[in-house]
Amino acid sequence: MGMFDGFNQAKEMFSQFSEMQKLQKKLAKKRITKEEKGITVTLDGTQAIKELKISDDLLKDKSKLEKTIIEVIESAKKDLQKEVASEMGIGA
Repeated sequence: MGMFDGFNQAKEMFSQFSEMQKLQKKLAKKRITKEEKGITVTLDGTQAIKELKISDDLLKDKSKLEKTIIEVIESAKKDLQKEVASEMGIGA
């Protein structure tokens, strides 16, 4: 093992960490909005919910509202994952 092997490994790890930080910042700026069944949800690239809008019609049936919110959020996550994977050149 050479004298600089440890240094080169640390340098490579730092470079990978730096690239990961850049990717996280890019993802945090990305937005996807999905409108379906009277629910509109906006996620950022990290899948954090940034906005949620609910149609007044859905407020009458709590059970349906809860189910629909989950369905739309999960659908938006799948769309987001496909989009991010496509941008990164990864088949999803």
